[in-house]
Amino acid sequence: MIEIWRFLAGVGLFLYAMDMLENVLKKLAGRSFKLFLRKYTQRLFTSVAGGAVITGLLQSSSVVSLLVLAFVESGIISFKNALGVILGANVGTTLSSWIVATVGFKLDIESYSLPVIAVSTIAMFFLHKRKQLYNSAKLLLSLGLLFLGLSFMKAGAEIMVEDVDLGRYAHYGSLIFVLIGFLITTLIQSSSATVAITLTALYTGVLDLNMAAAVVIGSELGTTIKIVLSGMRGSIDKKRVAWSNFFFNIATGIIAFLLLPWLIIFIRDIIHINDPLLALVAFQTTINLLSIMMFMPFIHWFARWLERMFKDNHDDEVSFITQNLPVVPELAIDAMYREAENLSVKNIEFLKLIIMGSTRPSSEHFFSNLRALAQSRVSADDMYGRLKQTEGDILEYYALLQSEDLSPEQYDFLNKYITAVRNNIHAAKSLKDIQHDLKDFDNTANDTLYAHYLQLKEGWLEFELSFKRLMAIDDKHLLFEELTGVMKAAFVHYNNQNLMIIEELKGKKLSEVETSTLMNVQREILSAKKSLLRALAYLRLTATQAHEFEFLPEF
Repeated sequence: MIEIWRFLAGVGLFLYAMDMLENVLKKLAGRSFKLFLRKYTQRLFTSVAGGAVITGLLQSSSVVSLLVLAFVESGIISFKNALGVILGANVGTTLSSWIVATVGFKLDIESYSLPVIAVSTIAMFFLHKRKQLYNSAKLLLSLGLLFLGLSFMKAGAEIMVEDVDLGRYAHYGSLIFVLIGFLITTLIQSSSATVAITLTALYTGVLDLNMAAAVVIGSELGTTIKIVLSGMRGSIDKKRVAWSNFFFNIATGIIAFLLLPWLIIFIRDIIHINDPLLALVAFQTTINLLSIMMFMPFIHWFARWLERMFKDNHDDEVSFITQNLPVVPELAIDAMYREAENLSVKNIEFLKLIIMGSTRPSSEHFFSNLRALAQSRVSADDMYGRLKQTEGDILEYYALLQSEDLSPEQYDFLNKYITAVRNNIHAAKSLKDIQHDLKDFDNTANDTLYAHYLQLKEGWLEFELSFKRLMAIDDKHLLFEELTGVMKAAFVHYNNQNLMIIEELKGKKLSEVETSTLMNVQREILSAKKSLLRALAYLRLTATQAHEFEFLPEF
């Protein structure tokens, strides 16, 4: 009985160590990992190679696939390039199998793992305030625990083999072992752990090579379940990538199962790998390389098929934010920036709709223009609702990120972007509040008031052109200067308009009520312009520059 518990403790330690290894490698990789994926996912071949390398480092195709889903969701890589990463990830995950097969069963790994665990845990105790060194020590600890778990599995299995005879299931055929591999991997969600268990069973004689190979095929299928579930909600491209992983592995599993006897012959008799442990890992690598060779020539056709199968549908959208944004800190910062920037773009459309959406109805098209006015009002109300919902969704995402392990620099970025979001919504509210006044100006019989309305629209178009020009500037110092110039121009325009309005009040061209309303409208438009410019400052400038810009003295 004690040997069963030893074996299960080994499985538990191995799983825990794999999880720790994945998490600490993600933290150590940080920005360099993201930049690597950006650089090496521009073409199909490099995306496959990049997926293999990253998975070889992180040692989990599931983790890499989930991160790829997050990258696609946040727009860092495209859907089609993500397909190559998924293919490469399946090959990269075999590296841990090679390490286990070549080292784990050839050395007294427990005698090596115990010193590693001792040194790394003591180091972690003293280095907990120095994140990089702490994570490096944690990496060593995870490796030590991984091999200690493997040692426990091996020791427990050597005794258990006397009481376990899986050969009695051989008459059911290889399919039963595929099912076993699928079930184990579905439960523990680690194909690497399943292969390690299978290698242990092969080493102790519980399984022969054909049975073990069938279990490996099942593990390739089981690892797709978590990816599919993670892709059920989110953008349409995220769904496509998740299901592509499923279809890749299903096709690979079917082909590998049908060719199983010939693949074993190829490994033993053609490339002469007689060690059963190495032969099993070679089998796992071979079927994943076979998958790449099968799919790469048809990847573009496959991508088009996925696009037809999973079609985008915007009918049920209630906000502009992307669903299921990533919570990986390095991805979350970029995702928050993109959402805040997208909100700015949508806000500009909304503000233009408020100011430019109405036209004075002519006599011959009075009823058609009346319908157009009603449609514009409904469209503006709907768009404002989506902007407010987007703000709520972004704030909810921001709150979620507060529980993550963020660096001070990442907190600064998040706070900048959330300030940009709030400024955008303030601009939207400023113009939403005067929508009825603009409608009154459009329908007024006072030619002076109507002339001001036309000038107001013309002034907004000039500001919008300036704002879009500012959005295209990358240099922070130049952007600060240009933002200051546009802000000054907005104040000058506001003051000139107010002086003109006062003169027209004195000349009896405007009533006191019309003057008050018009000056209020001018003030709200200035407030909207200020908020938009501040939002852009917090998006594009450093925190110091943005703060300085926000508190510039009024011109």
